[in-house]
Parts: sequence; structure tokens; C-alpha cells
Amino acid sequence: MFEFLKGKADSVRGIIKKGNTKNKLDKKILRKNNISLLILDERWNSLFKNIERTPEIIEKEEKLKELLKLQSRLMVETKEISANKKDRMDRIIQLTPEVFDKNNEEAKKEMVCCEKEIKHINVRLPAIEEELENIPDRIKEANLELLEATVNVVYYKIRFNQKRIKELEALIEEAKVRLKAYIDEKETLAEDDTGIYSYFHDLLGAEELEKLDKEFFG
Repeated sequence: MFEFLKGKADSVRGIIKKGNTKNKLDKKILRKNNISLLILDERWNSLFKNIERTPEIIEKEEKLKELLKLQSRLMVETKEISANKKDRMDRIIQLTPEVFDKNNEEAKKEMVCCEKEIKHINVRLPAIEEELENIPDRIKEANLELLEATVNVVYYKIRFNQKRIKELEALIEEAKVRLKAYIDEKETLAEDDTGIYSYFHDLLGAEELEKLDKEFFG
């Protein structure tokens, strides 16, 4: 289940910096790499089939999800207010004859509302565009933070597993030795029994041997 990290173990170790309590990844190197979005990566999600997500991982995961949701909302808002701006501008064009040729007060009020809305959009749209421009870096940074938290949890698990594997290998070797001893003992006993049985068969005959079998073995 550790193929996601084991396959790149050497490269990951090369970018880990030792901290006081946790390993820190060298983000300068990682930023140059094409790190996929972890929460969309099946291999990343499969890491937690047998490993519990820590509070830190849950926090980093939620942070990344919220940034992706924010990006999606901003993109939708950009599309909506851009369309709304076009509608308001078209409406102003439609109202122009009523306002300037007929001096229609209701048309004037509606035009003022359209102009106010366009001004609001003209303020909001650059703000959204700026945020959308910055959000990919924020997503990348949050993704790296999640990767760092994941590495600390999963590598501790791998280290524990490797220790247990060595223990099991020793137990397996011990069991092999014991099994061989049991097999040798079994074969020796079987050979002894066969030799004894053959000897008494020749010495006493089949009929007497059958009586002994019934007496001792039922």
C-alpha cells in the first residue's frame, strides 16, 4: 500500500530536512516538481486504508479543499458578474433614448442603478482576478503542506513496519529451524516404527503381530 511513497523513497529522502520533532520537506525543490493534487490522487487516498488520518492531515486536507472550492466559486462569480455587466451595459443602451430624448424619470432611475451596478462590478472584478491569480500558488503551498504532513505519518508507519518485518523474518527463520527439527524427528520416529514392525513381523508372524496391534492400538 506504500507504492505511492516507496517508489520515490530515495528522491523524497533527498529533499527531507531534519527538524526538532518532524521532518521538513525542502519546498524549494518540491515547487519545481509537478506534485499532483493529493486529495484527487487515488494512491494518496489509498495510503489511509490502514493508517488513520491525524488531526494535522485532516486540517491540511480541509484547507486544500476550501481553497479549491474558493477557486471554483470565484471562477463562477467572474463569469456571472461579467455577464451581468454586459446585460447592464446593454440595458443602458436601451434606456438611452428614454432618458435623453424623452426625459423619462423612471428610465433615468433605472440607468443610475445600472451604472452603480457596473461601477460595483468594475471594483469587484479586478479583485476577483487578483485573487484568482494568487490562488494557484496558495493551492500548491497547501498541497505541499499536506504532503509534508503525510510523509511524517506514513514514513513513521513504514519505519514501524520495517522493524516488524525484521522481527517476523527472525521468527520465520526460527520457525523454519523448528519445523525442520520436527520433520526430522517425525521421519526418525517413523523409520524406527517401520523397522520395529518389520522385525516383529518376521519374528512373530503376521497373526501374532495382528494380536499385538489390537491389544496396543485397539
